[in-house]
Amino acid sequence: MASGGAPDQIAYLSNRPEVLAETLGYVRHFMPWVRQAVVLCPTTSLQAMRRSIGEADIPEVVIVDEDSLLSGRDKPVSHTARNAFLRKVLAERGPLDDVFLQSDDDYRPLKPVAPSLFFEDGRILSYAFYDLALWRRNESTYDAGQHASYLALSYLGAGHLCFASHMPQALDKQLFLEAFEAAARLTDSTELCEWSLPLNHGRLVAPERFGEVRTFRTMCWPQYPHEWPYWQRPEDLTFENFYPELYRPGHLFEGIATALDTTAPEKQAFEKITRWHRFDLEAGRLRFPPGVANPWVTSPGRRAFFGAARRARKLYEYVALEERTQLAELAGQIAKLEQKP
Repeated sequence: MASGGAPDQIAYLSNRPEVLAETLGYVRHFMPWVRQAVVLCPTTSLQAMRRSIGEADIPEVVIVDEDSLLSGRDKPVSHTARNAFLRKVLAERGPLDDVFLQSDDDYRPLKPVAPSLFFEDGRILSYAFYDLALWRRNESTYDAGQHASYLALSYLGAGHLCFASHMPQALDKQLFLEAFEAAARLTDSTELCEWSLPLNHGRLVAPERFGEVRTFRTMCWPQYPHEWPYWQRPEDLTFENFYPELYRPGHLFEGIATALDTTAPEKQAFEKITRWHRFDLEAGRLRFPPGVANPWVTSPGRRAFFGAARRARKLYEYVALEERTQLAELAGQIAKLEQKP
């Protein structure tokens, strides 16, 4: 355990040795208190994983072969169900501490991260980005897992915040397993979220183990600003949800190395944050930086549509000026009240 009893073990599922090797470089620099990385990977990737991360400077890297834990059981086909299944198997049979950090191989810190971000005064701190009751997207297995988890949590009388915030989260291993046992009593489906289900259910059965829920701190979730409306904006851009395509020519982070720049890591991170913030401001006004690929302006027809939409927005901003001024003044008054002791 790190200082104050905080978890200092981080657990990954990965089938991408190169991506994980780079991610561990960020963890090594910005989270040097991490004692051990546990990596569950398919047998087919075992040798490549050992070559890529076996010499990482985290004090200890433990690579676990999936087949050694599965005992002949088949993995679900769905991405979300498979991840939940493997996380559960790792918690049941793998070398995880009682409290550990759960992460994906593409969650990368952008600044120094203290253990107190995850564990404070003996309690687990968790980061939510949405309320599952309000999540209306239904386009992927990720969405399906959120909806299924919401139904199970709601039935059980638990909260239903979305903790799949694309950043590491601290988990209590026993409470993690209890959450999936509770869900299994309701449904045979394995299409469940390995973040939202245990962190909401844990607060139901052991509220004393958890601190107040905080707002997520992730850049690139969603991949592009405004792909869907925020329920709450990131409290701080502390982690990057890494998308390799954003670093390709013509994309948002073109010219920035994907691996940590060991000569100027803070400058590298701040450049990404700056570009993300600028794109956020422009896209929010239906303006898209020329030469930067994005999911909206992909054809002449779409460019013409957003040109008309920008003109309509300008008209709205003019006629709604008084209303927006009043809202801004109200927000300022609320902020002042919140700052009072």
